[in-house]
Amino acid sequence: MTATTWRHSRALASAGLQLAILMSAGLALAQCSAVPLASATQPPPPANYGALVATTLRGIKGFAGFSDFQISGLRWAHSASGWNWLACVRFADRGRQHFYTLFLDAGGVISSRYDVRTDQCAAQQYAPLDLATGAIAAPLMTQPQTGGAAPPPSFTLQQPIY
Repeated sequence: MTATTWRHSRALASAGLQLAILMSAGLALAQCSAVPLASATQPPPPANYGALVATTLRGIKGFAGFSDFQISGLRWAHSASGWNWLACVRFADRGRQHFYTLFLDAGGVISSRYDVRTDQCAAQQYAPLDLATGAIAAPLMTQPQTGGAAPPPSFTLQQPIY
């Protein structure tokens, strides 16, 4: 085999390998396109989500040292288990603020974790959460200044997280 033929053979092998890699990547990405970007049927949010969240939080290890629990409104989000309602909880642990994310459906809490950046928990509006009853008080910014009964929580549903 001459040097010219050897170089030509190596170039063809390299091009074949690159084509195989591109085809594999294309097939892998085609599988990702099967995930829907939007849900056509969004179920109503669970009415008692404060109680569901409170029950889950009481089961967390080290719960007794946590304080100042606040909860966000529900958002329709896509997670590893599919489309679910997402609620963020903000609390203090030994003077440090933490966020906890819970995924819910009509039956209860599906999964939970400490928040990650894509949960966007730091950007949410929060209302005090009573862990004993699961009651959600009015958001702190809407408390009446002159006394009287506090208005009900006024959370607006946000756009889904894709």
